[in-house]
Amino acid sequence: MARNFAYRTAPLLVAVACTGPSAQTTDTDPTTGTSGGETTTTAGPTTAPTTGTATDPTTHDATTVVTTDATTSEPPTGTTSTASTGDTETTSGTASTGDTETTTETGGEPDPYAEAEPLFAFGARAEFDITLSDEAIAALNADGKEYTKGDLVAVIDGQTYELPEIGVRLKGNYGSYRTLDQKAAFLLNFDRYVDDQRLLGLEKLAVNNMVQDCSMQQEILGYMLFRDVGVAAPRAGHVVVRVNGEPYGLYTAVESVDNEPYLDHWYGSDKGSIYEGAYGSDIENQLVPSFDQDNGDDIASADLYAFAAALDAIADPATFTADVAAVLDLPRYLDFAATELYLGHWDGYAWTKNNYYIHRLQEDGALWTFMPWGIDQILRDHLDPFGGQGRLAQMCAASLPCRELLADSVDHVLARVDALDLAGAAAELGASIAPAVAADPRKECSDGQNTDAIAANVDFFLQRKASVEAGLACTVPSDVDLDGDGYSACTDDCNDDDPDVHPDAQEACDLDDDNCDGIWDEDPLCPHCVEKDLPGPGTAQLCFVALPFAEAEADCVAQGGHLLSIPSQEIQDWAVAEAFAVAGSDWWIGLNDVDAEDDFVWTDGAPLAFTAWNEGEPNNVGEEDCVNLPTWSGGLWNDLGCGTPLPYICRTP
Repeated sequence: MARNFAYRTAPLLVAVACTGPSAQTTDTDPTTGTSGGETTTTAGPTTAPTTGTATDPTTHDATTVVTTDATTSEPPTGTTSTASTGDTETTSGTASTGDTETTTETGGEPDPYAEAEPLFAFGARAEFDITLSDEAIAALNADGKEYTKGDLVAVIDGQTYELPEIGVRLKGNYGSYRTLDQKAAFLLNFDRYVDDQRLLGLEKLAVNNMVQDCSMQQEILGYMLFRDVGVAAPRAGHVVVRVNGEPYGLYTAVESVDNEPYLDHWYGSDKGSIYEGAYGSDIENQLVPSFDQDNGDDIASADLYAFAAALDAIADPATFTADVAAVLDLPRYLDFAATELYLGHWDGYAWTKNNYYIHRLQEDGALWTFMPWGIDQILRDHLDPFGGQGRLAQMCAASLPCRELLADSVDHVLARVDALDLAGAAAELGASIAPAVAADPRKECSDGQNTDAIAANVDFFLQRKASVEAGLACTVPSDVDLDGDGYSACTDDCNDDDPDVHPDAQEACDLDDDNCDGIWDEDPLCPHCVEKDLPGPGTAQLCFVALPFAEAEADCVAQGGHLLSIPSQEIQDWAVAEAFAVAGSDWWIGLNDVDAEDDFVWTDGAPLAFTAWNEGEPNNVGEEDCVNLPTWSGGLWNDLGCGTPLPYICRTP
């Protein structure tokens, strides 16, 4: 069936562009965050700040100091400023009003959303000096997720803003959380202690450390695409951070989605409900308590329960699009999902049920929309446009009319990628931040890794169109049945080149998955392991019938061995290649800390002389005491709950 191509409309409200001088006009080097001289760059943790006296602002009221360097002859286009050229004016009051006012070009009312554009302008790089007292440092060291008081001096597009007594806390979760002696990420709340204090109209701002993004640009590029497609998404820009005068390096500043100008711009009102979905959160009755409400009246999540109930009532995939449109802004959701999947956002809603917000105005007939978050691990995975674990993603994939609409949204995303030239944007942005990356003393990726990651981003944008369009061949699944066995390769047939392999086939002892249930030779009469010679002495049994860790170890012992221990990179590479060739799933190895937390040992008693942990692992999320080789990390080690059934590798004599 032919698919119709349709462009999406622009956001509800269109911001007025606010541009300004591109040069920094302070005496500080914006690329290094220092006042000159040489900078020694070292990767990894450094010491925490030890005093709260360095660079302490002298003003302690809600104050803005707007400084315009003499080289700037006029205020930014579309703005007026009370600061005259070469002078400094200090005014008490709200930190983003009175001193710098953003107006429309026709002289209308100020546009608060456009006021923050200088912070987020592509290629711009602001400077943030955060001052913390000794007491504030101690509080953050004790509990980084609780706000404490700090002061901020921000230099944005040549203008200086002083904000005393802002709220400061640390930010991040399992993979990105860092303490103050590392490259900590921050959440800044400008009016937590000073009523109505704002920075360029913003109440809150995330300052992300980019430790999971060696390219240090993915959030800026990804959110740019979401917004250009027409999806409500935050703006992001680079900023160099110092804490008590100590350089912390290059960060990404991301606006919070509950800022009033953001909500007014995208939804015409700041009164709606916003719920944040964490890992595993979805629109299901039993999962509603897993959401955090970030905006709107506290109605005990009644609107979210009603959303889940509405989805429960949809039973017919053929009428899904019409039925769900009563509660969901379907075109916007599909654009959101298509953009997530295009970007390879495996840690988002559609694919994994993580890192997203949902929004609805608290009024009769209002529809739900989705907003992206946490996109610092994108531009790697070529995800299936019809895949994913999210409830709405699966309901759409089961509905032919919805699949066709999603394919239209994917076409729209592809057109916007071409229009933005994101491959060129990635290269340009990478070149512009290179000096700041080199000067970053706390970065966790080397300069070479940064260069390689930027090149990988460029390659992703150049190659992604082909892989997405290949996936769109499955828009109508029945169209894809190469072996003519009546089962589509898109949904049912695990080998569309063999008519004897399909969901209703008889399983044979042939080291193959004949009935497409994901398990080789599950007949009890069939052998359940494949024997392979290990590099060096001994053999390995690659056992493809999934078992929990303890049962897998017991089976290895019954075969005269133990779960595999890995003493070297050679064995690691061999295990990953051989296991994934047998089955593209995660595999148990013998490492665990069941007996003593964080004391990892091999079940065969071998010394732990070699490790190959994935970044951020082990993290013990939910009592994860056993180690596996996951496909999603390319076989780098991950800790997992020991009760999970997985294939396993035994080392035998």
